[in-house]
Amino acid sequence: MRKTWFYALVPGCLIAVFFCFALYAPTAAEQGYQPNSANQGYAGQGYAGPGYNGPGYGGQSDQGYSSQGNGRQVDQNLGALNSLIDEFNQGGGDNRVESRSDRGGKINQAFVALTGQAVNPLFGVAALGMWHYFRSPDHLRASLPLYDQPTVWVPVLCIILLMLFNSTICEALPFLKVPLNALGDIVNKAGAVAVLPLIVKMFADTVAEPASRHVAAAANYLFPTAYAADVGLAAQAWSGAGWLVGAVVGFIAYVAVWLTFNVVDVMILICPFPGVDAVLKSARLGMVGILAGTNQMAPTTAIILAVVLTLLCLLVAGWSFRLSVFGLIFSTDILFFRKKAVAAESLKTFSCAGMKHNRKIPMRTWGTLSTNPAGDLVFHYRPWLVLPERSVPVGKAADFDSGRGLLNPFVVADGVPDTPWFRLPPRYRGQADDLRTCLSLHEVVDCGVSGKLRSWLGELFGGKKPAPAGSMAS
Repeated sequence: MRKTWFYALVPGCLIAVFFCFALYAPTAAEQGYQPNSANQGYAGQGYAGPGYNGPGYGGQSDQGYSSQGNGRQVDQNLGALNSLIDEFNQGGGDNRVESRSDRGGKINQAFVALTGQAVNPLFGVAALGMWHYFRSPDHLRASLPLYDQPTVWVPVLCIILLMLFNSTICEALPFLKVPLNALGDIVNKAGAVAVLPLIVKMFADTVAEPASRHVAAAANYLFPTAYAADVGLAAQAWSGAGWLVGAVVGFIAYVAVWLTFNVVDVMILICPFPGVDAVLKSARLGMVGILAGTNQMAPTTAIILAVVLTLLCLLVAGWSFRLSVFGLIFSTDILFFRKKAVAAESLKTFSCAGMKHNRKIPMRTWGTLSTNPAGDLVFHYRPWLVLPERSVPVGKAADFDSGRGLLNPFVVADGVPDTPWFRLPPRYRGQADDLRTCLSLHEVVDCGVSGKLRSWLGELFGGKKPAPAGSMAS
């Protein structure tokens, strides 16, 4: 549990710091910098402090100083500064300097939109594309980005409608339930990956300016001489840094939220009870509607909800990631009719409740199971699939049975068939006897699916602790 909190703490702090920086970074007016096209620099109120006080640095090359009055002054910048102020005052709303509240509203709306799109990426992109398309004037629709064109969001909407009516199709043709649910899981995963660059870029473009302003303000504080020497060049450099910070924050938030809500598709795939899939899909669409509605009617409530939701998703990111990998393996094996013979050197499997409670290995950890020369089962796995490999002794092979399941075989403790220790993917279905021979297990038993929803949910989230058998108690 402490590792889970640590994994969530680092990206959570990054998101919190980002919002503090972006929302409370000084505005252009507060910094004293205004764009000045006449002198290709920035004119402002400059620095006030001991020894000097007056108009700041302008783009003029004149270096005249006055030792009287307020100390150091660059007289020729006064005319440029006054002209610039008049230009902004006359420009009205178009040239109005952005206030902190304006900037905060933009960032809040962008983050809430990103969170809503991560909950259901395909629906979010289609809805956003329709919104932009129908709100744009007719003569500008042809110039809209590709994802706002009907050639993109119309097919996406058709896929969404097909997935929504999946339950109706499965009731009429029950044998299509598992393949269609597997297809839905793969389509949602592929859609989420496809729109990831688009959604992150949209968020980064929105928050780049305030984020870069804060970085520029920090650089101005740390290196005032270097920053004042060429403000235009520094602003361009920090603009890229601000965009990168926004992209990182957007990527972390998007992946965390999407992984959590992708659990819906995996639960639909493995759930044997009718009606549950409709409830889960409605709940996911309801969350999108809540975020969109509150973002329009109560923006403050919407950003609080979005941030809290993201932090909660970060806390369960490990569990969501393992369940997402579980769904991907099962979906591809089912949809592509994968078949593989049981082999001792490469027996792929997922850990289950027995490993969680007796060996402290998280549920649905993907790894390899084998039997060593001493007759002990050993589980090999890589945390997050990429970290260094770890090996965990499981117990004597003779203390375990091979479980025969409908879609896949199991490895269960001898005499305790209702709580599996390992669940093999569907590529090994129908090979329970070969599994017993390969791993030198005790015998083959039948493993049925629990007929109670409560028991199924308990298995999904870890289940009750199974009683160790034989030498496993040691």
